[in-house]
Amino acid sequence: MTMLILDRVWINRLDTGEAVAAKSWDRSPTYDMDGEVRTYAGGRQRSITTEGERGAFSFTLRKLPLATVEVLRSWKGIAVQVRDHRGQSWVGVYFQVTPKEPLTTPGAPGGYWWDVDLTVRTVTPPEEG
Repeated sequence: MTMLILDRVWINRLDTGEAVAAKSWDRSPTYDMDGEVRTYAGGRQRSITTEGERGAFSFTLRKLPLATVEVLRSWKGIAVQVRDHRGQSWVGVYFQVTPKEPLTTPGAPGGYWWDVDLTVRTVTPPEEG
């Protein structure tokens, strides 16, 4: 029997289908909405919310070559689909790429490897046409 082990995050551009995949850690989705608590007569407190939910998916891509970091930088503000190792999927955009110091020493085989932090803010996916 064959076993498939998924251990990566995949990022695909929606317009071209180009892809980047890397091992990841620190994956954490968050969901929030606009709202506040207002005080009314007699000290009553009520929740006032705005319809709609915002989502974000933060993660760190591990051991990327500099060329892949540059690709991710060029995709800022472009709609992407992100899939994780559990099969969860998000459509969104990111506006910041945060590379961390290289993991290897100069002259080492394979050159430098970078860890990159991304936060994808979810958007409504385009309708199939």
